[in-house]
Amino acid sequence: MRTPLFFFLAFGAHLASGQTPCVNGFAGPYPCQNVDLLSTMSVTQLGTVTNVADLWGWTDPLTGKEYAIVGGRSGTSFVDLSTPTAPVLVGFLPTHNGVSSLWRDVDTHGNWCFVGSEAAGHGLQVFDLTRLRNVTNPPATFTEDAHFGGFGNSHTIFADKTEPYVYAVGANVFSGGLIAVNVSNPLAPVLAGTFTSEGYIHENAVFLYNGPDTEHVGKRISFNFHINSNDRVTITDVSDKSDITLIGTTPIYQVRSLCHQGWLTEDHRFLLMNDEGDEQLGNYNTRTHIFNVENLEAPVYIGWHSGPNASYDHNNYVHQGLLWQANYTSGMQVLDLANVASGTLTQVASFDNYPVNNGRSYNGAWGNYPYFASGIVIVSSYGEGLFVLRPKLSLNLRVMLDGPYVAGEDRMHDSLRVRGLLPLTEPYTALGYSHVGGGGGETIAPAVLAATGPNAIVDWVVVELRDAADPSVILATRCALVQRDGDVVRTDGTSAVQFDVAVKDYHVAVRHRNHLGVMTAAPVRVSVAPRSYDLSNGSVALFGTEPTKTVGSRQVLWGGNTLSDEVLRYTGSGNDRDPILVRVGGAVPTSTATGYLPEDVGMDGTVRYVGAQNDRDPILFNVGGTVPTNTRAEQLP
Repeated sequence: MRTPLFFFLAFGAHLASGQTPCVNGFAGPYPCQNVDLLSTMSVTQLGTVTNVADLWGWTDPLTGKEYAIVGGRSGTSFVDLSTPTAPVLVGFLPTHNGVSSLWRDVDTHGNWCFVGSEAAGHGLQVFDLTRLRNVTNPPATFTEDAHFGGFGNSHTIFADKTEPYVYAVGANVFSGGLIAVNVSNPLAPVLAGTFTSEGYIHENAVFLYNGPDTEHVGKRISFNFHINSNDRVTITDVSDKSDITLIGTTPIYQVRSLCHQGWLTEDHRFLLMNDEGDEQLGNYNTRTHIFNVENLEAPVYIGWHSGPNASYDHNNYVHQGLLWQANYTSGMQVLDLANVASGTLTQVASFDNYPVNNGRSYNGAWGNYPYFASGIVIVSSYGEGLFVLRPKLSLNLRVMLDGPYVAGEDRMHDSLRVRGLLPLTEPYTALGYSHVGGGGGETIAPAVLAATGPNAIVDWVVVELRDAADPSVILATRCALVQRDGDVVRTDGTSAVQFDVAVKDYHVAVRHRNHLGVMTAAPVRVSVAPRSYDLSNGSVALFGTEPTKTVGSRQVLWGGNTLSDEVLRYTGSGNDRDPILVRVGGAVPTSTATGYLPEDVGMDGTVRYVGAQNDRDPILFNVGGTVPTNTRAEQLP
């Protein structure tokens, strides 16, 4: 069903906007880049003492609620993020044996949470996350649902998300190597196997392998991170827990100090590893090491990415083509992986939750979790607590409007700007357009309209992000500006348009007050890393039949939709020609009207019914030119 521009139903829930937006590089006292601060919870508010450690997230499959699970010195905090600007501590699970510890690691499989710690005798705690649904008077003090005592202390744990096994490493038994625990019955965990031949393992991560090494496709592969004199990554096949086998080992890299943790790219071709101590030993900035693991038996060291600060790195996770890092005093940093094959990573966002400094100390961001469907990201900060963040998605678009397009110049004229007719507040809300996902009410400073040349502003447009599976569902909108060269920019007049939704693929649509809108035929990636899509040169397939008008080498939006509905009509009921005559007075066709008006098809600031450059003839031409009763429908679902 087509949805008229100003009379459509607004689909999708409104997403909360940033409580403290990132403006001019700061969200309150916190340095930032393309990340808003939604809320914080101190160590005390989390119900623990002194510090927090690792964290993870859980989404209730029944209610859709998102929760933060935060390991603290004295236990584990469970936080309801339903309103990310006002998180609620639902409850607290004290440490198993009452012994506090700096290290506490948490992870989930299905509806179960598992907790490990370096506290002596702690073992593995098991907690039923569905209990969070039933807390009526938060915060509750929980008891564990089960306990596994096959080891005492452990440095970290990893819960496989698709197979019921939890792996513990750095324990006081089995040489500190890999311990696999079967949790198919979470209330009765069972030791399933160990891997001890390579000695102490600091962290591990298990993947159901689907990369280019065909010999191992479909197997469960554990990447194990060793430290001290043993700094390297061992790659093991853990498909058979009773017979874990070594596949390969990463080569030497410089400088080796504490091979801490890492994650695979989503195509399983590259391993991104952080060495937690090499910044100090090598006297350089935060360094992310990159290995080609297309051959698991013989990984190749590609090189490293150097961050902007001297801070130690800690935990890396990959999601939607981005590397999400917790880098202690530098906070959370987000890197684009588009060019990882050449050893190049590009920082596209950051949030410094420890603004004191960016030096080499174990303060600030310990862990992060970027996997919530809502797009919010949570960060645990050692002495500061929990941070709830909203990364900003950036989108570069190019479109051309038929009305002002000058074919000989391959750009649009900016007569509305030149004549001082462009409004400083977006016009679409006043015209009845219903925004969703944080759009509406955008304004610009007068200085934005001072720009001349190709970057001069032509008019306001609406950019929509639509659901990948059902493009009739509009998830987020923004009012933006289109420049003479077709670039669509946000209200500062130069920057990419930004959204407050999750990184993923969307159908992207652009609409204008008197042109027919267009939409990408296929979903395209919208990311924290800016992605560019030119909707005017044929490089991006557009939805529908003849969605645009061809003028030379350009595809321009069909002009003449003076009624701002979804159809161009020259004659008959609801036609777009009669409003032009009405606007100029109705009785004297040679009269004109001046202003920022929907009947100004040519967008030169003057409405004309007859004569040179009149606004009536383009409508006739765009419906076919020879049969006035023809119509042209907007190609949007």
